[in-house]
Amino acid sequence: MKKLFGVFIISFLVMLTACNQPVEDPQEEQPVEENEEEVIEEEETDGEHEDGNDVESPGEAENGEGEIELADEKELTFEIEGQTETRVAQFNRSELGYGIYVLEGYTLHSEEPGRDVLVFNNDGDFFTRIIPHKNEGSAEELKGAIEEHSQGEIENLQDLPMSGLKYALKESVEISGERTTIYHLAKEAEGELFQLTVFLPAKEAQEGVAPSMLAMLETVHP
Repeated sequence: MKKLFGVFIISFLVMLTACNQPVEDPQEEQPVEENEEEVIEEEETDGEHEDGNDVESPGEAENGEGEIELADEKELTFEIEGQTETRVAQFNRSELGYGIYVLEGYTLHSEEPGRDVLVFNNDGDFFTRIIPHKNEGSAEELKGAIEEHSQGEIENLQDLPMSGLKYALKESVEISGERTTIYHLAKEAEGELFQLTVFLPAKEAQEGVAPSMLAMLETVHP
């Protein structure tokens, strides 16, 4: 009887000890996962800045004032006596701020403040007066002044090969005893107005000079 009672006491103590043991939360035993930082390698790409803007195209370059400089040379195509001619012209920047491509055999120079002349080297009677008006005056005012002060018969020129024309007038006059045709033109480029007056004496060279002048004047650009 005493042995049975002793066994009972021992079993009771074992059970009591087991009940007093702390219960472990299985979630605490799971290891904590650490976040790994993603390393993104920047790929270098040709023709694109970091901000996504395109790099300057080859052949274009900015000057110190941030303006795009045009190419040094350009091919001009025009017709002389029914034959198509293609000649190389050199870029010129006038002191008045505009640019123009000038063919060999012609010279651009300042005539007086605010105006230039483009002259045929072989005969100075062939020339074009170039006056940039910028924000001063309008094509309508210039045309009205020409019609009011003209010395010869005025007529409208049709289908002249030049873009941006606001008006195109033809006047026939006599200068120093020589019959001369005058083209009165107003060309607009990027919102800037250019007054162009082309003097073409009735000489043999007129056939080649007239289309050459018009081809160069087409390239006038602020």
